[in-house]
Amino acid sequence: MWISQLLPSKKEEKIQKSDVYDQLQAMVGSILKREVPSGNSLSHLLYHANVKIQQYRQAAEYHRKRIDMSTALGIFHKEAYELAIKKGRHLQRLVDSFIMLNIEDERERINHRMMLVDDRIEKLFMEFQHREQIIPEMEEQFWDTLKEDIMPILSDLN
Repeated sequence: MWISQLLPSKKEEKIQKSDVYDQLQAMVGSILKREVPSGNSLSHLLYHANVKIQQYRQAAEYHRKRIDMSTALGIFHKEAYELAIKKGRHLQRLVDSFIMLNIEDERERINHRMMLVDDRIEKLFMEFQHREQIIPEMEEQFWDTLKEDIMPILSDLN
């Protein structure tokens, strides 16, 4: 009886461990898994993410060579180039942040660095926790806006 009273329960541990680090880890992991569907293995996820980053780079290179501001098609290539660069950078930032957030030794440093934006992170995390409430037609838009809101925070993280 004494031992059970002295040891914290699993619920208490989970509540204590739910800090900014855990909140970011959960959100970034979910966003990355939606961006790069792959197996459950961490190595598969990172492999497929790197393949997709490389595809964005190749697409950007292809479109950059075809930019011509005097034609509508050339303007299309400019927009496609900018989109490929943006998506590639966002995915690279997600991967880098995902790796950093899976290094337990970084917990204290990340929690300390994120003290100024922890209220924003908590608001995003509350929305993230209630993602099941989003109607299916708006689900993709929800994930895009969550990613848009979390990118500046991840920039500060790195």
